[in-house]
Amino acid sequence: MSFLSVAFLFALPLVAAPLLLHLFDRRRNETVQWGAMQFLMEASARKTSSRKLKQWLLLLLRCLAIAALILALARPLLPTGYLGGTERGETIFVIDNSMSMSRKTDSGTMIEAATQHAINELDKLSARDDVRVLTTAPYPIWLDSGTTQGDRRNRELINKQLQNIDATEGRSDLLAALYTAVQVEHQPTQNARRIVVLTDGQATDWRTEDETGWQRFQSVLNESAIRTEIETVRLDQTTNGESIGNVAVDSVTLDRTVVGSETPVTAIATLRNYDAVTMDAAELTWSINDLPLHQQTIAPIEGEQSAEANWNHTFEQPGIYRISCRLDRDDDLPADNVASLIVEVVDRLPVVVVEGATDYAEMQQDTYFVQAALGWIDGQPLDETSVYVPTLITPNELSTVDLSEQRVVIIPNLTELPPDAVSRLSDFVSDGGGLWIGLGPRTNVDFFNHQLFADASGLAPRRLDRIMDALPAGMNSEASDTLDIEEVTSNDEPVRIDPFRSDHPATRNLADNDQLDLADASIQRYYQFSVNNENDDRSTLLRLNNGTPLAVENFMGQGRVIVQSIPLRLQWSDLARTQSFVVMVRDWIDYLAQPRATQYNLLPGQPIAMRVSKDVSASEESGDQDSAPTGFLQTPDDESIELTAQYADEGFEFRSSQTRRPGPYSLQIGLAEEGIPFQVQRSSEESDLDRLGRGAWQRIQSATTPNAWTEDRVSVASTHTDPVWPYLLLALIGLITGELVLSGIMSRERFGSAGIPESSEFDASQIGSIPPSSSDLTQITHESSAPAAVQPLEVAER
Repeated sequence: MSFLSVAFLFALPLVAAPLLLHLFDRRRNETVQWGAMQFLMEASARKTSSRKLKQWLLLLLRCLAIAALILALARPLLPTGYLGGTERGETIFVIDNSMSMSRKTDSGTMIEAATQHAINELDKLSARDDVRVLTTAPYPIWLDSGTTQGDRRNRELINKQLQNIDATEGRSDLLAALYTAVQVEHQPTQNARRIVVLTDGQATDWRTEDETGWQRFQSVLNESAIRTEIETVRLDQTTNGESIGNVAVDSVTLDRTVVGSETPVTAIATLRNYDAVTMDAAELTWSINDLPLHQQTIAPIEGEQSAEANWNHTFEQPGIYRISCRLDRDDDLPADNVASLIVEVVDRLPVVVVEGATDYAEMQQDTYFVQAALGWIDGQPLDETSVYVPTLITPNELSTVDLSEQRVVIIPNLTELPPDAVSRLSDFVSDGGGLWIGLGPRTNVDFFNHQLFADASGLAPRRLDRIMDALPAGMNSEASDTLDIEEVTSNDEPVRIDPFRSDHPATRNLADNDQLDLADASIQRYYQFSVNNENDDRSTLLRLNNGTPLAVENFMGQGRVIVQSIPLRLQWSDLARTQSFVVMVRDWIDYLAQPRATQYNLLPGQPIAMRVSKDVSASEESGDQDSAPTGFLQTPDDESIELTAQYADEGFEFRSSQTRRPGPYSLQIGLAEEGIPFQVQRSSEESDLDRLGRGAWQRIQSATTPNAWTEDRVSVASTHTDPVWPYLLLALIGLITGELVLSGIMSRERFGSAGIPESSEFDASQIGSIPPSSSDLTQITHESSAPAAVQPLEVAER
């Protein structure tokens, strides 16, 4: 026998408590000699023996009750079979509920076939077996937190849970699901575990390329403390007719990141034919907030090829819109026939431009050409339709200006910033903002390396080395004597920008040399970055024709930083004179503003974060501005999650990490009529319905088959036992019941069943004059079981 809570056994000496109390109570009784008692001894001898037997039996019941309670708390176990029961096992149903399980079959869908198979297997299980259900998409999720015994009462509940399982838009990770099923803690009473995997056999869900993960899983399976058997059921996917293939709308994108009202934008839908045969022509329907607005016919798509469909649209009002593209075609997997994208339409994109030369003339200021590229001259917009709204500040104002509503900060010619400004910029970028820094002759290299680079933990991705003079050989340099400048005289070719070496999204438009002239911009001087590690190439946006990086990129938190080795003015280069400068400024601002502009389009697991100002939250809640507003997040499975905002940066922020399931989400804040839409994008890999090959199945079967159950592991399995404490609790109830019944009998014999009269008519003058009769002696004998404190009084009165 073993115990789960051995500490309670230290309380076993309390079993002697009733016996000790009984002995202590006997020592308090005193024997009083009374001569007349000798006439009563013979009459009460038999009743005294019976009373003592009952007293000892009552004492035994009390001791046994205490012992049963202590042993029940210690939770004893006996090896399986000692109590007459059979072995108890556990069955875990691992159900693949990824998007591919929504494909059609003869009887309905694959997910319906999986749940029906699980229900049929459930009917075959013993009533003593425990049951668990684990779904796999978008990550392993237990339907219940614990094990459910598969008896008749619970089977209806399990059947209902199985029938409510539906296919999600997510992708399954069956390797992770097997890890979860094998490593879940088992009950002490279980001696065997059976894992039934129900899947359509889609190759992408099995992660067969992760050979290390499968080897580690096999080791975990072989080291399991409970006998485990894994059974994989590949569901039948036959249909009445031939397969009609699968064509999916993989994604919807826009040709620009920042969308302004009254500005045309092109939506691009990427379609792919996952079947080997050519897809016929079909219809596409474009919708805004689920309202169909445009239909178009797409040409046939050859087997295993992709195509694009474009739609030009103009949003009239600022706001947040859901743009969707639906393929009106019947195929094997209807769930991937639609894709959506959340678009934020703005009437202004706020940009902060830092001016370090306010005493200079307008054209000589650092920010002049940047503002001109944004369509602003002398603080006035040249184009009323432009969404870019620059705000001019000095470097000292960076420490105090509110950046929470800004999208991008541009420093055209970096000098030296106040210490608080660097901290503010770091917080701004980490929160999703964009920062663009141009380096020039007034840049303090030591400040840059210590405050901005900060040993590769700051805003800048690389350390500055020195200024390089890029004039061709034979030309004189007019560099200042105070600067550490090294001349580049390796050849006579001028140093220019090479836009063709980078395929970065921020430079894609700049590589169009037929319409732009970025490659003609000449560089006279620039800063050289130090080489830090092998990942330096990944941070490079643009290079010079000598291979030197011109612009490098860094990521901090949710935001982005671009550091450019030349200033954004006519100094060290003629870049600001080129036609490409306007495209470059606007494209890079759009790229830097993208994290905040795309906060409504998420990947599975990315948190939803939505900030509201105090004024907005107060108007929606119609209450105090300092009180935190509440909201409700509507998930794709129609679950409503209550959210409470947290105070942050002069406002409130709603945040939720429950976004593992792909699909549409909506955040309802306060009393607002419409919710704020979010979209968790699905993986396009789930649309590939190719099944695992024979070789892959053999490797998976080998990895999911444990080694032979050796003798040393049998000893581990033999430790599985049946609980004894339920029987002890039943015994405790019986002992307490018996103790109460016996106490009632003894009390009735001792005190009688009749109540004690409150008064009696008695003549005290007759005491001693009337001798007791035989009937009186009989009455005294029958009353000998009365309490000792009452009996002498009654005899004395007679």
